Amino acid sequence: MKRLVLGVLVVFLLGTILGGVALAEEVTLTITWAAWAPMDTLIALAEDFTAKTGIKVKGDPVPWPQYHDKVFTEFASGKTSFDIVLPDSQWLGEAVVGGHLLDITDWFNEHVKKEDFYDTFIQSFCEYPDGSGKYYGVPALGDFFGMCYRTDLFNDPEEQKAFQEKYGYALQVPETWSQLKDIAEFFTRPEKNLYGVALWHAPIPTAGLTDEFLAVFWSFGAELWDPVTKRVKGYLNSEEGKAAARYWVDIYKYCPPGSANYSMDEANTAMQQGLVAMMGTYLAFYPGLVDPNLSLVWDKVDFFPTPREKEWYVQLGGQGMSISAYTPYKKEALMFLEWWLSPETQWKWAQAGMFSCMKPIVEDDKYLEYAPVNKVARASYPHLKDYWEIPEYNEMGTVMAEILNAAILGKYAPEEAMDLIAEKHEEILERAGYYK
Repeated sequence: MKRLVLGVLVVFLLGTILGGVALAEEVTLTITWAAWAPMDTLIALAEDFTAKTGIKVKGDPVPWPQYHDKVFTEFASGKTSFDIVLPDSQWLGEAVVGGHLLDITDWFNEHVKKEDFYDTFIQSFCEYPDGSGKYYGVPALGDFFGMCYRTDLFNDPEEQKAFQEKYGYALQVPETWSQLKDIAEFFTRPEKNLYGVALWHAPIPTAGLTDEFLAVFWSFGAELWDPVTKRVKGYLNSEEGKAAARYWVDIYKYCPPGSANYSMDEANTAMQQGLVAMMGTYLAFYPGLVDPNLSLVWDKVDFFPTPREKEWYVQLGGQGMSISAYTPYKKEALMFLEWWLSPETQWKWAQAGMFSCMKPIVEDDKYLEYAPVNKVARASYPHLKDYWEIPEYNEMGTVMAEILNAAILGKYAPEEAMDLIAEKHEEILERAGYYK
């Protein structure tokens, strides 16, 4: 009898264990992100998560231009085809206010060591509103706006001599925006189809003019608004803000013809074709700049942080990792986030050439060996800054990009452009109810 009972118990326990494994194997987490190399790397690494848990993971990559609309169309329906999403930082407010992301505050406080991450990553990828202590994601990709340059031009003895004679200082990677403008002027030679710098001037709210202008704007000592009252006038259109706009209009003279419509693809192509001496972009796109199949100057490119002026600020890019409020697999998705944040996974992410947001990794000298841009990441991370994360960010960014784009084309004076942007931003915020 005892043997019979024991046998029944063994069968029952084995069935429970195997049933649990089978149940886990039936769960497939779907992750949506932009269609680019970091997504491919994440899905490849997720095989380790599957091996550890039995939970399968598949990717749903979306081209960047359609990514936001695809995600928020599904959010609006109250049912998503994905369980985990990696939203741009400025989408966080829009998603949280809409009730589309899982509030993971309790889990976050138990599992995330905030001191292991740079403050801007926590604030911009995880917390909303700022300072609320409410968390809706974890840091994922620590992208940022950086610069690249042609080493064959900068290291040429004849170019160095000519630059020294003209400007009175050595030709080297620029530390200030003023130096960058001198270098851009020096290398602008239309008769040789060479221009000083490629920057994003496209009049679009993200991946356009606003992203790159703000690195200049903040470094000139300007601010977008009063963070408490949300008042814009006197901040955005301060003397510092207008000086940044004058700089932006002025440096356009040293950009390639047609670059008023440049976004990431066009700027990258300008460098790949050897059309420019310098180029600014989010550095997660660096692999295409050093790929011999894509670039004519792949072996003549190196990277440097965006310069400083009165201050030193670097525009944040990148994404956090959040859970759809509509997923039926909340427990499994949280397991994935826990796996993602483990040092083991983060080291593998870094070794694959991706930007980790984790301080102990970035500040370890081994990190510098994994990608040519990692030295720039380490220098840039303490200076990161992000723009609006409120639901109205898209409208705010569009206004800034369209008006400053018109300014570089001569339709507004720089000062007039900043006054107009400040006026329209306050109209947007008034309409949205921020002023009581």
